[in-house]
Amino acid sequence: MDDNIVIDPENLREAARRHSEAAEYLRTVPGTHDAIQESLDSLGPIFAELRDAARELLEQRRLCYDGQADEHAEMADNLAQSATMWEEHEADSATRMRGLLDEDR
Repeated sequence: MDDNIVIDPENLREAARRHSEAAEYLRTVPGTHDAIQESLDSLGPIFAELRDAARELLEQRRLCYDGQADEHAEMADNLAQSATMWEEHEADSATRMRGLLDEDR
């Protein structure tokens, strides 16, 4: 049974970059809320309940997008950290292995 674990730190960094891009994009989406709210505000007093309900929904939507963005940003940080830790682990293991080989000589 082959128990080798193969990790490509560059793949981890690429995934981190994509999660970071997703986080950045998700943070921009609530920027459209002002235009939506302005449109609703122009409807007049008869639609006051609709405006209030929409305002609440837009706030919930903003919180949802912010939460998703935070999760993507955290994933990006964790992936980048994992790549660095893996490289450090590999370098440390290689150093220890060379030390063992040098002792045998």
